[in-house]
Amino acid sequence: MAKTDTYSFGTFDPQTFVKAFPFGDMSKDAMSAGTESAKASVKSFQDASAAVMRQAQDRMSMTVETSKTLAGVTSMEEALEIQSNYMRTAMKAHLDGISELADIYSSAMKDCFQPFAGYMQSAKAETKEAASKAKAS
Repeated sequence: MAKTDTYSFGTFDPQTFVKAFPFGDMSKDAMSAGTESAKASVKSFQDASAAVMRQAQDRMSMTVETSKTLAGVTSMEEALEIQSNYMRTAMKAHLDGISELADIYSSAMKDCFQPFAGYMQSAKAETKEAASKAKAS
């Protein structure tokens, strides 16, 4: 039995894309920028997922350790002190985790839009040049 290509469009070739659209290199640059943006997006999702998993593991470890400590208490005051310390530590860890994720998402947005910044500058220059040529003729 012959092997069939499950991807109906085949391998992406930027030159085919350029031929299909009348904008020449501008369309190829846009596709390249989109590809780079998608790569940055995937990396950012991986970073965020890893951070969330690490934070969940840390919280679980902290909860287990606190539970073990609580199991050995001899007075209510000692239990309340341990629980109070746990709540303070958990809240600080939660806020630190939110800050870490905010940094990851902020970097993600910058990284995802960065490829389009260069593309937009060159597209703007090409558009101005084309408009000047059209006006001159």
